Amino acid sequence: MPKATMSAPPDFQQLAGQRAYLLKIARMQLRDEHLAEDMVSDTITQAYERRASFRGDSALRTWLTTILKNRIVDHLRRQWREQPLETTDDDAEDFAPLFDRGGHWMQAPSQTPDPEQLCAQDAFLAAVRACVDKLPRKIGQVFVLREVLGADTAELCKDLGLTSSNVWVQLYRARVMLRVCLEKGGFAPAGAGA
Repeated sequence: MPKATMSAPPDFQQLAGQRAYLLKIARMQLRDEHLAEDMVSDTITQAYERRASFRGDSALRTWLTTILKNRIVDHLRRQWREQPLETTDDDAEDFAPLFDRGGHWMQAPSQTPDPEQLCAQDAFLAAVRACVDKLPRKIGQVFVLREVLGADTAELCKDLGLTSSNVWVQLYRARVMLRVCLEKGGFAPAGAGA
């Protein structure tokens, strides 16, 4: 009997119960409140229409996140075709203090405090979210798709029409910009002069 309950399709209440979680993901990726709301509503509607196909092989949240991710990727694919990739280095002056004349780190990122301890701090997580929001739109989208939604390089290349080297350049830029933003926000490595 319990197995039958597990394989029963989710009802609308169960789907709608994941709305807040899905909105966090959509807002972070899309940076547009109305578009995020639309995507999440469409995701819940699509899941409800296809609820019989949910077999319970994964968690309901995972299934919904996958549907949302696919909708976001479709949207980004259309958007990226219409707009060329940003290639300006407006933030290059922020990067300069991080490297010596030979292009090596002045202080390697590995010398930062324990990442696990940082992630336990609510203030740090709020700072990361704020810094991700400050990333240039397309760099931020690649970063969130890769690091938050778990897309691999091949998926990003296929979905966004990028080369693998361009994906890695975008991820590198995102990480450097995030480091600069976090350090400006008071999360500089221990012993670093601010």
